[in-house]
Amino acid sequence: MLKKVLLVSVLLFTFASTATASSNTLYEVKKGDTLSKIAKANKVAVKDLQTWNKLTKDSIYVKQKLVVQKPKTAKAPTKVTTPVATAKPVTQPKTDKIVQPVQVMAETLITSPTPVAVEAKALSASGQAVYNTLVDFAKLLEGTPYLYAGNTIAGFDCSGFIHFVHMQAGLNMTRQSSESYFTQSATVSDPVVGDLVFFENTYKEGISHMGIYIGDDQFIHAGSKGVEITKLSNVYWKEHFVSFNRFHAVSVEK
Repeated sequence: MLKKVLLVSVLLFTFASTATASSNTLYEVKKGDTLSKIAKANKVAVKDLQTWNKLTKDSIYVKQKLVVQKPKTAKAPTKVTTPVATAKPVTQPKTDKIVQPVQVMAETLITSPTPVAVEAKALSASGQAVYNTLVDFAKLLEGTPYLYAGNTIAGFDCSGFIHFVHMQAGLNMTRQSSESYFTQSATVSDPVVGDLVFFENTYKEGISHMGIYIGDDQFIHAGSKGVEITKLSNVYWKEHFVSFNRFHAVSVEK
């Protein structure tokens, strides 16, 4: 009988528990709110809110999104017993009408050499749980503004967004560029909701943008207009599409 063992990427990840993201994790500031009032309502210190949200002063603004709970760090699972079946293959859809391209600025981060092409393994049960959590949390961030090199809810660039939501879902990973994340993940021919999607030759040659596949021909990503949901069949993104990928930390080895 084949033994399923969790494959942990030494370069990127250590597995933590699949912390549950919910609407309680983020709070949208309303008229009349103050930082102290929000802190009291969530039973946390004002200093904690400032730390989690990278705030240098007490001022906040209406519709600003604040993290109001400390990100949870999970324990590493000791055994993976039942792999979750992958979803049905996703075929490239028909072309939509031309939409204004969303360009992202360069990310001044470490990159890695081009990897040997490998096919990712099926998701473990724990990996699937991580995916469910990170997709739910990613959708809560829709509308967050674009910020060059940003990786907090004050603003994101494309890889900063990926880093933030994976950390919130319980994966401890380093902040790197989209090109580096591409080299440290494997391609999947049958993507499931939560897998990564990569694009090339947008503002520079090679891998230059990434997002998270959310099903129904859509992916969520941080573009120059902020965090948004976009169709893969959009002419611009279809032209620059490279592959669906999966981080090794949420895969299993046969």
